[in-house]
Amino acid sequence: MFAHRLRSIGSSLLVPAGITLLLFALLEGGGRVAGRVRTGAWPVTQQERESRFARELAKAYRLHPFLSVAGRPGAEIHLPGYEARFNSLGQRGAEPEQPKPAGRFRVVCEGGSTTIDVLAANDAATWPALLAGFLGPDADVVNGGFQGWTSVESLVALALRDVDLSPDLVVVYSGVNDLQPAGHVPFARDYSIGHGEILPRALGAVPRPLPLVARSVFLEWLRGRLGLAVRRGDARSWAPVWDPKGGARRDAPPGEAVEVFSRNLKSTAAVARAYGAKTLFVAQAVRVRPGSRDQDLAYLESWAPGLTGAGFLEGVKRFNEAARALAASGEALFVDPFAEGAFSDEDFGDPVHFGPSGSRKFARRLAEEIARIRAEAPPPAAIIR
Repeated sequence: MFAHRLRSIGSSLLVPAGITLLLFALLEGGGRVAGRVRTGAWPVTQQERESRFARELAKAYRLHPFLSVAGRPGAEIHLPGYEARFNSLGQRGAEPEQPKPAGRFRVVCEGGSTTIDVLAANDAATWPALLAGFLGPDADVVNGGFQGWTSVESLVALALRDVDLSPDLVVVYSGVNDLQPAGHVPFARDYSIGHGEILPRALGAVPRPLPLVARSVFLEWLRGRLGLAVRRGDARSWAPVWDPKGGARRDAPPGEAVEVFSRNLKSTAAVARAYGAKTLFVAQAVRVRPGSRDQDLAYLESWAPGLTGAGFLEGVKRFNEAARALAASGEALFVDPFAEGAFSDEDFGDPVHFGPSGSRKFARRLAEEIARIRAEAPPPAAIIR
């Protein structure tokens, strides 16, 4: 009798479940056919489109034992309206001439995606490449940045790779990525938690499979109709890169995180100095644009899950102050290209990355500062003595 009741209950559940699945299949299939008829291509969800894009980019990346993720030597990225090439060292751009020619002034730029200039349509449009053009034929610029790198990876890359290029000046444009581990609770001084274990997945170097629900065009349409459309950084995403730790987001990074960032910059300057190079710290900028305020804040919060948008902005401010203080103590040089208000919303492609006009303005401003640094440098004979 008990078995009979179980079969009865099972039958009563299976019938509506089967009807629901059939209805969902019809809606999903109808949506896909309608999209095909309307556009000529089978539709995919926003998250699936982003996942495919990330997988294409990740072909040019490799896991690295000391840098988490780095550029794959010799790799190329070809996407509609976008190209990037990595040299034999895994750096975006041309191969640096080795050994460095006599009389050549070489600049090596360290940092994350804002340094590699990830939104630049091609290598020649990145600000390090534009900077080289502004500096003239007796100088060259190496783009040593990479997506997601913090001051830790920049320090390691300089020590293990870029000092071999004999730089005369190391430009450090770093900070926004350090806010990622800074927001994690507890804070790890070596960035191994809240950053190191996340970056390969965030960049797609380690594939992040999408669940079936993230591939449903019908569910995406329904969520949009209900005002639940997924945006970057939205906690309602079906496939978040990570889950925020430590409870509620904070409105400022802890003082210890600022101390560690300062320590990393100081170590970077020390490595450069040991190999005869000066170091120029460059203030970072975050632009929350009035016309896309909510979207921009969601973008920032997606990258630093432990901080609010206000906390991200406060963190950038405090990191810039730390870099300025190190320069004032004689550890390095410092410049804030954004202090004079020369940049506008149109110069940014998102809250942290430049658009074409921003890359050019930034390169020109750095070229002016570097010309001043070179003019104040003692002649080579004085260095030898």
